[in-house]
Amino acid sequence: MSGSRTAAGATADWRWSLLLPPNWVTLPVEAEAGRTAIRRLLDRQMAHLPRDRVAPVRRRMQAELRSLLSEARQAGATTLHAHLGLVRGVPVSATCAVSLVRGAADDPGLIAEVALLFGEGDDVVEADVRPVAGLPAVRRRRVGRRPVEGSAGALATTSLDWVVALPDGGGALVLSFGTVTAPVAEELVALFDVIAGSLVLEPGGS
Repeated sequence: MSGSRTAAGATADWRWSLLLPPNWVTLPVEAEAGRTAIRRLLDRQMAHLPRDRVAPVRRRMQAELRSLLSEARQAGATTLHAHLGLVRGVPVSATCAVSLVRGAADDPGLIAEVALLFGEGDDVVEADVRPVAGLPAVRRRRVGRRPVEGSAGALATTSLDWVVALPDGGGALVLSFGTVTAPVAEELVALFDVIAGSLVLEPGGS
């Protein structure tokens, strides 16, 4: 990906990195810090647009990003990588969260953690097994609805999860992508697959 940047993380045992497209940013998942980061991101992205025309779009995108940030926080991610911009003139938000879960493949605790990351109540529309970074992985696409922070409404969501088995057999790295921008969901799922394909996973952490 031309102009891409590297997002990386580490635990005690593993280091990972992904290539993100230009204009993706990293947001903290803590509630207050996340809200502040979203507000600043929207300020930068919309500074050149007329305030009266952009206000409804800004409110919508703020609600979308807060919803995705809350979901990442509940799943145990420490950071959220996000894109905010226009695709074919449509305001788009997309996110990527990375979580590491520990346990043997048949460990009920691991299975429960992965189920939490996947979310409850979503409909699975695709599920298959394919390699990524030379490692076996489960790819699962889901659709569902998420509550909007500060509102009684809900947003239709498209989620793509890659569950990548750790080489030591002791758990999995979970890449969770999401968008609430239905008109370009297919294009974004294709992009999410490209990002997942850039994964580098190495032993030795922080």
